[in-house]
Amino acid sequence: MARGTTTSVSELKRHITKAELTARKEAEAQVVTNQTTPKASPMLSKEERKLFNKIKKRSTNFTEADSESLNLLVHYLNRWYTLKQLLDDLDPLDEQATDIERRMIALDKQITVHMSALCLPLSQRLRLANDLAKVLIEEKKLASMNGQQKVEVNPALAILEALK
Repeated sequence: MARGTTTSVSELKRHITKAELTARKEAEAQVVTNQTTPKASPMLSKEERKLFNKIKKRSTNFTEADSESLNLLVHYLNRWYTLKQLLDDLDPLDEQATDIERRMIALDKQITVHMSALCLPLSQRLRLANDLAKVLIEEKKLASMNGQQKVEVNPALAILEALK
């Protein structure tokens, strides 16, 4: 991973080569400005689908890659809410209430995991774009090195060399 702060290509203050600049712009376009939207799983119930659409509308940062975490988050939130309603109806001293609380705590952990998976701030997206750009630059360097190693052999000279 890159160290220090990572800035977008438009905010760079140091001089970089044209190849680095184009590679970083390409990587940044893929990572930062991905305009796809998450897709709801067909396994979601009507209530879960409504919640999915509400959450999806709240942030334009979610992409299609976030679909799985968003679907699971909605599923666990719906489960937690259902258990909360059951718990509210029970007597606090009932043994069944403690079992429901344990299940809610387990769901809280799952909700936290999926919420943190969805909270990818811009600085991390820029860092990812920077790493992708470095990979693209290295690939271009390797391709140019492989291109230089190929030396065209004149077939007539090869035959003369073979006769000697």
